[in-house]
Amino acid sequence: MIDAYSTPCQWRTSIADGMNRVTGAYLETFPAAVPAVGRELPLEPAFGGVYGTRMLSRPLFVPEPAVRRAAADLRTVVDLVASLPDRLFDGDRRRLCAWLGIDGRAADLACAVPPGAGTPLYARPDLYYDGTGFRLLELNAGSELGGVDWAAINDAYLRLPDFRRFAAEHDLGHVDTGREIATYLRRLAAPVTGGADPVVALADISKTMATYHANYVSFVEHMADRGIDIRITHIADLVERDGRLHAGGTPVDVVMRYFTLEEFCAEPRAEEWLAPVLRAQDKGTVVFFASFDHGITANKGCLALVSQLRDEGRLSAEEAAAVDRIVPWTRRLTPDLLDRCRAERRRLVLKPGSGSSGAGVTAGWEATDAEWDGALTAALAGSFVVQERVDGVLEPVPDGAGRSDWLPVWGVFVFEHGYAGTLIRVSRADAGAVVNEATGSAFSCAFTYPEPEPDPQ
Repeated sequence: MIDAYSTPCQWRTSIADGMNRVTGAYLETFPAAVPAVGRELPLEPAFGGVYGTRMLSRPLFVPEPAVRRAAADLRTVVDLVASLPDRLFDGDRRRLCAWLGIDGRAADLACAVPPGAGTPLYARPDLYYDGTGFRLLELNAGSELGGVDWAAINDAYLRLPDFRRFAAEHDLGHVDTGREIATYLRRLAAPVTGGADPVVALADISKTMATYHANYVSFVEHMADRGIDIRITHIADLVERDGRLHAGGTPVDVVMRYFTLEEFCAEPRAEEWLAPVLRAQDKGTVVFFASFDHGITANKGCLALVSQLRDEGRLSAEEAAAVDRIVPWTRRLTPDLLDRCRAERRRLVLKPGSGSSGAGVTAGWEATDAEWDGALTAALAGSFVVQERVDGVLEPVPDGAGRSDWLPVWGVFVFEHGYAGTLIRVSRADAGAVVNEATGSAFSCAFTYPEPEPDPQ
């Protein structure tokens, strides 16, 4: 599982005094209750057991047009990524994979899916909000994403009568990601189920599967309330019987992989374990979700190519406008960029093209000249990108002795059928460049409020 609470933040600059009108009203309405509310939410039992002790003491608020504009722009970026083989590599996805540093077994798996034949988009890009719009940090895609049960926090706030009145007064809303996932799974499984609710096997492959078991149980509980039956299993325990694939004796319609392309390639027996799943998929009795081509979409090098196409004037006017709004300057690190990277250390971040949880990330503004130069030199031996730092709005949070500032990372779910909700992780404004449990990160949810559509330009 991609850890829902250990994702790289990478940018540690911020915009102070970014409080919007609903946040101001909330802090005025709940001056005494605010410090404790988030930690005393009536959360779903399993969700509360996993995340309850790390709740931020209040929710966040954002204009609905801003988040929906971001989701639309993200779809444009994903479409551009899908078009990269045709635009730059004569239609050859293997050449794109080679450029991205995806090779060997991983490239074989990603390219085995014919173009356009993979499972539909299922992504959760991470972004900062600067008070007027969103800027992209990384483009996460694949069924192994965390935060899928995050609407449990919204639901818990709405169980509080005082907050429910506040929400009605300010016309607050949110998109329930769990319901959007249920919609996605029903559409995906329809060729197998005929439209009935599918039974889903949540299949892991990792040696650390036990580490995430409680997270999986939370997701199972959350989705059961939304009509989806999910069974947790190691992929090795899926068996063929009577023409169907079974998890723990129950026939399943969808196998939802909760492992990355890299984890699969690191396991010597992975192909043996996956073979029954692929045979069942070929027979039309199960759907394997998500197809491994999502691993190409998630590679950070794709953003470098999109950014480069924009700067070279090779996008349509609509595509260029979307990239301008949401994608920071990004390039693959090559020797010819070293002088620029050294000169602009304080406004750049270096990170590997693939991977998660902040591994291998170096923020230029946190490094000395010598440390930065060493990181750049070492990165030339791999597939790394450099990207401009991004500013985010700080959120004021009462802490009992006053207020402290927290910086949110906005995970925006975008599925094939559209915007699908948010995942919010926050860290103190004075924390380091990676948001994770070790640096004291916390969780929250977001509610949207109506506002006139801003000028998209």
